[in-house]
Amino acid sequence: MAVGTLISVDEYLQTSYRPDRDYVDGVLIERNMGERSHGRLATRIGVWLYAHEAKWNAEALTETRLHINSSRFRIPDLMVLSKEAPREEIVRTPPLLCIEILSKGDTLESIWDRIDDYFSIGVPVCWVIDPVRGRGWTAAPRVLTEVPDGILRAGQIEMPLDAVLELR
Repeated sequence: MAVGTLISVDEYLQTSYRPDRDYVDGVLIERNMGERSHGRLATRIGVWLYAHEAKWNAEALTETRLHINSSRFRIPDLMVLSKEAPREEIVRTPPLLCIEILSKGDTLESIWDRIDDYFSIGVPVCWVIDPVRGRGWTAAPRVLTEVPDGILRAGQIEMPLDAVLELR
């Protein structure tokens, strides 16, 4: 959902928002988050990825601005970068993986808009995870596939859903 009026890229980059917001063509876009299931899953995935960083020569980041183009910045729930990527405060180097955790207000259209932006800069794969239903999908350009064996994959990165989900 859009918030407020059009603002410049400079204003966006110099302002802190709580929670942070995507910037799409001059408009601030609220991110659907804030539910316990979303936050808890993001924490568990971040911890799990962190524990495996050395194995993959990678680095996991949560809620960090990702430069898409001159008029777009997105904030994936999590992303994984190569350790060899430059240390950018605003990430401009395509991550190896972007992860989106579904929230109540998310629609398939809004998720695809986000993932299409990631693909446009060279992100090879994205994961979409539903914390309520305990389901996960791997997304590649124009393809969304539910993981049949419960393991999300992105190149050498593999994460079993059971390792991060808290199903009751």
